[in-house]
Amino acid sequence: MDPILWDKFFADERKPRTKPLGADQRLLILQKLQGKLELGILFEIFTREIEKQIDVSRLIWDLDDTSTLIRRGKGTEFNQTFVLRLGENELGKLKYTTPYKLDNDEINLLHTYHRLFAGPLSNAIEYRRVKNMAMRDHLSGLGNRSSFEQDIQHSIAMSERRDVGLVVVIFDLDNFKQVNDRYGHLDGDKVIRRFAIALKHAVRTSDRCYRLGGDEFIMLLQPATDKSAQKVAERVHHLINDDQALRTLQVSSSHGYAQYQKGDTTLSLIDRADRQLYKQKRNK
Repeated sequence: MDPILWDKFFADERKPRTKPLGADQRLLILQKLQGKLELGILFEIFTREIEKQIDVSRLIWDLDDTSTLIRRGKGTEFNQTFVLRLGENELGKLKYTTPYKLDNDEINLLHTYHRLFAGPLSNAIEYRRVKNMAMRDHLSGLGNRSSFEQDIQHSIAMSERRDVGLVVVIFDLDNFKQVNDRYGHLDGDKVIRRFAIALKHAVRTSDRCYRLGGDEFIMLLQPATDKSAQKVAERVHHLINDDQALRTLQVSSSHGYAQYQKGDTTLSLIDRADRQLYKQKRNK
């Protein structure tokens, strides 16, 4: 074949799919990323910039044994994983799925994006850590009252918008005061921690547990029904009975639950669950 025709025929195959980022482009991207402390917003900007040059079918971020789906899409056979770092600190792994195999130019381009992304991502991770500490009960490791009040508003909104069943379950330790009086507050703290573990083991990853204060705990189950809430409560009681430390201290609990009904508020849900709980306590 004529060399000229050969070159023309394969010109598109040799043409790079991407262009290196110039200094002005890098500065502009960095300006867009800086100051964004919410991880969702930060990743949205980051992904939007990458997709200007690379077709990303799916993007997953792995950090601390937790996977976050950043970009939804069908998987393909072309996968590439990058470790994100800022200095000596690892910021997780980004797993890209693309409809074609990335060439060296595209891999180098992604490395450039990652260097720009590392600083803002580190700040956002630290912001989330501090924010989570403020929304966490230190003793039990569960969410605190502030966390519950924030999350239940979101759950109620989801129930109204998508008709997803929501059930609030309240637990109360029956003889917690006696444990503190008889065995001391160190054992009382142990009871709180062990009971919190039982709650976490009784629910799905989509459900959330909180300590409201003292010996009062609450769950948000979604999606859920009265029947599924009762099964969760039964699992909690079985876990308590199977826990040697709780059994030795003669710990038991009562519970009450309320399923979301149209027009319910946080207060009305808690009120119904509370009334059921105290009815159960009186009947013991």
